This record gives sequence, C-alpha cells and structure tokens, in this order.
Amino acid sequence: MPSGTIGTLRALWEVFPLFTNTAWGENANLAFLKKHMGATFEERPKPWVSELNPDDIHSGDFLVLSKIRGRWGGFETLEKWVTGAYAGHTAVCLRDSDGKLWVGESGNENEQVWYLAIVSTFFYYFLVLCDYQIRMNINSQSC
Repeated sequence: MPSGTIGTLRALWEVFPLFTNTAWGENANLAFLKKHMGATFEERPKPWVSELNPDDIHSGDFLVLSKIRGRWGGFETLEKWVTGAYAGHTAVCLRDSDGKLWVGESGNENEQVWYLAIVSTFFYYFLVLCDYQIRMNINSQSC
C-alpha cells in the first residue's frame, strides 16, 4: 500500500467497509481477502443447513470458522491478512468418557457445548475429519 496522506486515505477507504454489517461489507471482506491473500470463499449451495449428525463427530475432528460480515468479520479479515491464516476461529472436537461431545474453542470459558446450530450465514465453515490412525492416539481424558 502506498504511504503518505493519499495512501493513508486510500487504505482507510479500502478498510472502512470491512466493518459494516451489510452485503457491501461482506463483499468488501471477500474482495480484500482475494486481493491481498489470493483467498476465495465460495458460497455453499442452498439450503444453508448443515446435516451433521453429532454421533459422526469424533475426538480430534476439527471445526474451522471464518466470519466474513459485521464488525468482527472486519477484524477477522485483517487478522487473516496479518497472520496469513485462512480461518478466524478453530475448534477441536473431543468426547469424554461418557461420550458427551465437547467443542473446545479459545473463546469459550464455560462448560457449555458449542452447538453447530449457532453457525449462521455470516460464517464460512467446514469440518475437517481427523485421520483414523491419528484419532486412535488421542487421549480425550487428558485433554
């Protein structure tokens, strides 16, 4: 990005819409990530309902979330650009000895399970299944 007064104003103009909770802001976030990182996010086909069965999620499976819209979407976009990450949040799935599913994410400080239903259209997300051989070596009890 160019420096100086004009460069600063151009940079502000490019960054301002990232923080708006509008379609303009969402498109600006996607365009910013494509321009500066070469990252593309493809819209999932409708209906935007995930048909994940919690029983199919095992310890070691990994949930990747990327918020694109709204104030936090703007912060995540800049965070991605600065760090080179393609996800704003990551979470690991673990099952305890009773088979209860826990989703560990750094923003959760209580014992509430983070249900997948809270993931809205403002997020791009996917579930990465852990390789079976690696899954067999995970000690959920010590986690």
